Amino acid sequence: MPTMHSRLFLPGLSLVACLCACGSQKPAQAPSVVNGADPYIARALNDPLMVDPDLSHRTDANAAITIGYDHALPSFNASEEAASRARATARLALLEEGPIPELPPAQAGPGPASLAKQYGVEQVLEGVGAPGACRAEIRSGFAYAATMPDTARVMPHGMVRVAARADLPECRLHLVRYQTPASKMDVLQHHYTLIARAGLEPKLFAAPEASITAGHSGAAWRIHAREASGSLTAVDVVMWTLN
Repeated sequence: MPTMHSRLFLPGLSLVACLCACGSQKPAQAPSVVNGADPYIARALNDPLMVDPDLSHRTDANAAITIGYDHALPSFNASEEAASRARATARLALLEEGPIPELPPAQAGPGPASLAKQYGVEQVLEGVGAPGACRAEIRSGFAYAATMPDTARVMPHGMVRVAARADLPECRLHLVRYQTPASKMDVLQHHYTLIARAGLEPKLFAAPEASITAGHSGAAWRIHAREASGSLTAVDVVMWTLN
């Protein structure tokens, strides 16, 4: 017959046995997620975060590692679906502000020189003939793409590659280079409409590369479009105003 001490001890043994049994079971492991389809996404999700790119870049005195963050992301190859989506989005945005004018025939004779081999900001400004007064203290930064005048705004679904601005007493200048899955004609339609709605008379050129020029009262617009790799369209937009 069990004693009082044995009756108290037996439940304790049962509890210990249960705890040991639970501890011997391995926790279920979550299935691993494979992001092999896109190497950039895989690297962003799986690489350890070594540094805060914003704070360390601005407070270099206290940062062990610094990373420059103001650079373009790799462009993705275009597809017919992406081109159609970019075109539809751009046309809807234009239609919200009024009817879309037809593109006129291209001007006879050659237009502005191609900017295909002009890589830096200074080279682009020289290629479009920007006044010297506009080139002093030019500053580059992706934030300037959001400050483009309405007559020179980036087409929807555009991937900005370079943006720059000069805000001087004698001149205000804006520059942006971007790529889009939309076709070259869609790009020309977008920028031609924006400039024409400002009451200007933009001129369209087909050679040596597709371009639009316009000017009025010390202001000038230069738009260039050409085929780029990955079935994309490369676009250069420069606008300046002399005070």
